[in-house]
Amino acid sequence: MPRPVDARDKQLIEAPCREVLLGAISPMDDAARERARSTFDSNELAAFLHDGEDKLQRREELVKLLSSQPWGDKTHRYFLTREQEYVGGLKAMVGMWQQMRQGRLSLEDGIAMRSLAYFPGGLELHIGMFIPTLLSQGTPEQQAKWLPMSNRLQIIGTYAQTELGHGTFVRGLQTVAVYDEASREFVVHTPSLEAHKWWPGGLGKTATHVILMARLFAQGRDYGPHAFVVQIRDMATHLPLPGITVGDIGPKMGFNSVDNGYLAFDHVRIPRDAMLMRFSQVTEEGRYVPPPPDNQKASYATMVYVRATIVRDSGDFLSRAVTIATRYTAVRRQTASKLGEPELQARQLPPLLLPACWPVLDYDNVQQTLLPLLARAYSLVFMGRSMMDMYNSFDAARSRGDFGVLPELHALSSGLKALCTDITAAGIEACRRQCGGHGYMLASGLPTLFNSYVQNCTWEGDNSVMYLQAARYLVKNVLAAQAGKPITGSAKYLSSAAQQADAKCGVSTADDWRSPAHQLAALTRVAAQLAAQATQVLARAGGGRVAFDGEPWNNSTVDLIRAARAHVALYLHQNFVDCVEAAASQRALGAAASGVLRELMQLHGVVLLLEASSDLLEGGYCSGRQAGMLREQQRALVRSLRPNAISLADSFAYPDYQLNSALGRKDGNVYQALLDSARISPLNATHEGPAWKEVLEPLLSPAVRSRL
Repeated sequence: MPRPVDARDKQLIEAPCREVLLGAISPMDDAARERARSTFDSNELAAFLHDGEDKLQRREELVKLLSSQPWGDKTHRYFLTREQEYVGGLKAMVGMWQQMRQGRLSLEDGIAMRSLAYFPGGLELHIGMFIPTLLSQGTPEQQAKWLPMSNRLQIIGTYAQTELGHGTFVRGLQTVAVYDEASREFVVHTPSLEAHKWWPGGLGKTATHVILMARLFAQGRDYGPHAFVVQIRDMATHLPLPGITVGDIGPKMGFNSVDNGYLAFDHVRIPRDAMLMRFSQVTEEGRYVPPPPDNQKASYATMVYVRATIVRDSGDFLSRAVTIATRYTAVRRQTASKLGEPELQARQLPPLLLPACWPVLDYDNVQQTLLPLLARAYSLVFMGRSMMDMYNSFDAARSRGDFGVLPELHALSSGLKALCTDITAAGIEACRRQCGGHGYMLASGLPTLFNSYVQNCTWEGDNSVMYLQAARYLVKNVLAAQAGKPITGSAKYLSSAAQQADAKCGVSTADDWRSPAHQLAALTRVAAQLAAQATQVLARAGGGRVAFDGEPWNNSTVDLIRAARAHVALYLHQNFVDCVEAAASQRALGAAASGVLRELMQLHGVVLLLEASSDLLEGGYCSGRQAGMLREQQRALVRSLRPNAISLADSFAYPDYQLNSALGRKDGNVYQALLDSARISPLNATHEGPAWKEVLEPLLSPAVRSRL
């Protein structure tokens, strides 16, 4: 509370304050100085990453639009209750939809607004799975019935697959849909506690309809899980329909603006055409018509699409975290290792200042953490683009009835979903820890980013199961290669694995490890080695026969997961190399930006090889001296990239609005932002606080205590 200050008090503290503030550096000056050190134009790289300067300009316009809307205001986002989060997230989603309709904004604008606002709501699965499933599995007639209402938000859908007792094991679902020939309807029922649908986003309080995955029974036979469109709430009152039990599952670790729900059916009848019948059908007489042999796994298409988007989004989320951490550690100063030592970036200061402070990013352990994460973020960004290109190519082929690439795409999307989300979840937490105590505050943006992202390691397939799905594909290719059959796609390297088994690493100096050829040769060797080992372990567990289920498979999962991870790590780095080299050869970037991007790619390869160094040594591919050179080269690459750290983060082009982080402000004014955030806390609405009257006054007030 402001008050007059005595002149003597001012005089007493003037000299000490002047002394302690001598040489103080504004974090905003540090931020500006960091950018002045850069060797390339971050705006050029940003335009490349975002497909042109016009896209960046459009994002700035959308930020202004979002900031002008009450539902787009992020000022109090970190102080909301669960109910406020849910309502606010839904208002934001509906608000963006209305802006698209009223402002004639494009679908691309809508996607950009969702990313900028980042306020997940009850429409997440309506957009992300309900509509895509109708598009991929509905007949033209079904699409004509459901899609117009979905697009106009006249109905709101979600995707109900996971059950309380059944997750990734889709074949084990217990919800049933039994066809009644007499009425030409299905009877949907939840036969057990474990069969309750559990987790679908938007199910709790928002959705009016669901895509229900249920076991189809017709003429007494179980045909396994199939998709049905089922209305669950009355359109006039929003109350559950007869026979429907539905609600919210309660607070979660994060993502609490989304109403994940539970759902049960008690002998609910639905019409025959509620079954999505693009590929398989049930006739009016109850005869099951299976999908054509070439597209029996067409239902995988929706899951593959969602996994592809998860891969795409992993780069976005890691990029946000590493931007916040890099910007903050570049302006946060910490005690130097020796008292009296001058600051690294401000050598004009008197050398006897006690203590001198370094930017945290200049500490070896910090830059050796954050620069590799920057490299990984760029790798994931490029992988996300390539993953979506692969899916779109498959989608075009599927429309022609060609499902030939589905096994490869399914394996890659599964393995990459696991690897990319593992990297991102661990990376966000590593970024938070590099920010010290301030990183623990919600105002930093990092706890919310982690808590909302880490679900991706589990949803749409637990990562261990995803690796195992990739491993199944990998082992089949190992067996095919051993039988002399041709191998194509991502596992093509297995064709020559036997001939290369005795090859040795050709690295003679630490700088040799910068070569993409040396890096890819080593990663290929590890992938082939672990794939062969996993196949051998599986064969031994099966008594000489390779079995893809049962006890032999279950007893081999550690080796299988290691093999799958090595396989997709090789693919991830190969994609990074290809994208960087393509940008350089097509002259999409100038020499300076291309050079920095190439160093990032080199660092990414070295990081992956350091993680695989024990396998390189175990297989006899590398000597201890060669493996040691990897660490030497990582240090050299980090030192070389350090002056460009801030500019590399800037190239992701995140507006302050999008990051919503006191620590990630582009101008570096982090301490003012932290204080501003604290001042608006609801606990500060009164000076005495909400516990004064009821709890504290009886303890602390002499007058009240005497009455007691």
